[in-house]
Amino acid sequence: MSNTTVYSSNFGRLRGKRAWRQNLHLAAMSAAKVESALGPRGAYKMVTFNRGPERIIKVTKDSVEMLKELEVQYPAVKTLAEAAKLHREEVGDGVSTMVIIIAGLLQASETLMDKKIHPNVMLRGYLAATKEALAVIQKTAIVKGESRNQILDVAECGRKLLTPHLRAALLEAAERAESQGGIDLKRIRVITKSGGSVADSRLIRGVMIKKEKLHPSMPDELHDVKVAVVNKTFDNKPLEILMKGQGPFHIKLDISEADQMEKFRKQERRMNDDLVSAVESAGAKVVFCRAKIVTPVADEMARRGIMAFEMVGQEDMDAVAEATGATTVGDVRNLEPKDLGVVSALRVEKIEGLYYGVVEGPKGSTILIRGSSVEHVDETERVVKNVVRLFRNAKKDPKTVPGGAAIYMQIAAHLKEYALTFPGKEQVAIEAYAGVLEQVAGSLIRNYGLSWSKTLPELRSYHARGMHNMGIAEGGCTDMDNLGIRELASTARAALRRAYDVTTLLVRVDEYFYVREVAMVHKQI
Repeated sequence: MSNTTVYSSNFGRLRGKRAWRQNLHLAAMSAAKVESALGPRGAYKMVTFNRGPERIIKVTKDSVEMLKELEVQYPAVKTLAEAAKLHREEVGDGVSTMVIIIAGLLQASETLMDKKIHPNVMLRGYLAATKEALAVIQKTAIVKGESRNQILDVAECGRKLLTPHLRAALLEAAERAESQGGIDLKRIRVITKSGGSVADSRLIRGVMIKKEKLHPSMPDELHDVKVAVVNKTFDNKPLEILMKGQGPFHIKLDISEADQMEKFRKQERRMNDDLVSAVESAGAKVVFCRAKIVTPVADEMARRGIMAFEMVGQEDMDAVAEATGATTVGDVRNLEPKDLGVVSALRVEKIEGLYYGVVEGPKGSTILIRGSSVEHVDETERVVKNVVRLFRNAKKDPKTVPGGAAIYMQIAAHLKEYALTFPGKEQVAIEAYAGVLEQVAGSLIRNYGLSWSKTLPELRSYHARGMHNMGIAEGGCTDMDNLGIRELASTARAALRRAYDVTTLLVRVDEYFYVREVAMVHKQI
């Protein structure tokens, strides 16, 4: 039988323990970048890269940003980065903790494999430990204190980015976004504009969009008016192909006399005026249009005192409709009074050379973030968005657990006893899981500049005696309730669930196929 080439020469693969160890080592390396940023005294990371000819510098302690800016290419690390991004979008906090736990479990997996423990046995132990950990959180979690103020402290994590004015704006925005027993994230928008002072950040009770009014003669400010939201172009010309019998009218232009062209222009002006009359007769004084508004229509709107914005993005259109109660219509000719929304005030503002339309209505909020540098504004934006997500989760489940890694130390102490109930090798896996959870406290100890060899045994001793509120703070082992440091129970649960899922995925990979990149050659003749 002749030799048959199945794979290209650029194909390669790793098998068995080589594939496992490659995944484990690289995931642990990525987690090491995140570990030192955990907690209020965690370190910042500076990432520099080129964007064309421009040199970009980012200073951040956000775990997702770190993993993203590293431009990781290896599949296992890419999986970790995607998990971190998904966790932040769903939960808003606890990303660093989750990454540390994943890396710890992967490193523990390598040790267990060296002890001849099969991956399936190991994962059964991890699953049992995860279920028991979730049960401990459920038993420990209580509703205590004013959770929203605690959330602000947790999300900010000692960065001092949220001024008292911005904290008050977030609290009010959360109240305005409450709907059907929860918080609707679509009702809270965040807009950033570098320049000015942090004190210029403010809350708009409504919607703010980056758009200039269509015509300079249109009014700059209106009060207690009705708003129309329209999708289709304000024009009478048939720009699309229609089937026979479709469309509002049909035009066949046959010029045979000198005055016919003037008659046509008059008819066209009348038809354009009819579009404006449709807006006016419905009672609208403001129009937000998804498409283009032709110049003759814009001129007529300005003459009649109607304010208009054209080429508005779909996200902004939806926000305006939500904030004002308007119904989006496809054609202005179909506009009826019932489709209109109501605003208490509408104005155009100029900020650092850019124009913004501000729509104040009964629903929705926009938080405008200002700052002296792009980096400061970006970091504040991430914190604000995390706070909003945490507010939503707290509304669903307001129960909290002690912060400062206290809950993870409590779980670890419980799992060490729980492991003894297993007669098989799962016991070793559960004990390893407990040791990984202690690494969260160990990271905080190092970031506070405390003695790891002294503080961690002391913390274990407290939890062994049932003092489960003890966690890590500036001065070492501290009662977290005395400091008012608590975190959402849902955040801890989500971190443990996702850590188990990602670890399971990577441990079950026993073969890695890859194709080496081939340089593209462009021939010039």
